[in-house]
Amino acid sequence: MNRKSLSVSVGLFVILIIAMTVTLVLFLNTDGFSRTVAQRYQILFDTSIKGLSVGAPVTLRGVQIGEVMDIKTQIFHDQVKVLNVVTVDMYPDAISEQGMAREDNILGQLVSQGLSAQIRLQSLLTGLLYIEVDFSDNEPVMQPVNTAYPQIPTVPNDLEEFIERFESINLAEMGTKLNEVLHNVARLTGDDRLSELIDNVGNAFVSMEKMSVTMSEDMAGIRREFASMSSDAGEVTQLLRAELPVASRQLTETMAQLQKTMDLAAQTLAPDAPLMYQLNQSSKDISRTFRAVEDLANMLQRQPDAIIFGRTEGDSR
Repeated sequence: MNRKSLSVSVGLFVILIIAMTVTLVLFLNTDGFSRTVAQRYQILFDTSIKGLSVGAPVTLRGVQIGEVMDIKTQIFHDQVKVLNVVTVDMYPDAISEQGMAREDNILGQLVSQGLSAQIRLQSLLTGLLYIEVDFSDNEPVMQPVNTAYPQIPTVPNDLEEFIERFESINLAEMGTKLNEVLHNVARLTGDDRLSELIDNVGNAFVSMEKMSVTMSEDMAGIRREFASMSSDAGEVTQLLRAELPVASRQLTETMAQLQKTMDLAAQTLAPDAPLMYQLNQSSKDISRTFRAVEDLANMLQRQPDAIIFGRTEGDSR
């Protein structure tokens, strides 16, 4: 390979390295701010911040707006305090505004409105921490000490609250109660009545299963009976639909004939009807005949020989 080809290869290699470097820088700087205009603040923690390291992100609602630049432990003799001083750089151009003119000191305005810092856990596996700044319902704590840069107040983090609650638990009392519970469980499991109760429950479930099977069979029989009854009812309905018109017509004709007969009887039995007149006359004749026969019988009783000799003149009856 001649010198000219070697120079071209070296030049291409250098260009490739530069391009990769620029790409890596752009990739690492995808957090939305230029890192050219930074505002420095300090955050003071009176608790352990193990897991927080230089370069850890500072986020607002999950969006990175800065990073940790320095971490030191500082003794403040006037307050008799040992505090962890965390110096952070935050970038205003990572925060955009809408509806009002751009503020030059937007971060300072947010801090004055109650912006506070809180330690958060990045990952349970790594144990790394980061700083979240946001508006909190808890009262922010501002340490009464002088700092080299403006101070951002802090609020207790979730881990601290958990530790406080855990420390407030009476472990000895809890252990005693746990031992009592375990003792009661052991006594209960060793009682013969529990075994008997378990057996009874098992038998009850077996009986319920058998009852369920029996009920299913009975319900199947009932369904068959109802199906048969439904079929019979359908046949009866069809028969009634077929026969009722004929029966109704015959009944109508019979009632009409009966009405005619009743009308004829009414006409025949009327007081002015010929038949009734003849019956009245016949009744009168029968009455006269009956009286004549009665008179004859009375006379024969008085004069038995009247049939032979005739009635005597003195008998006026």
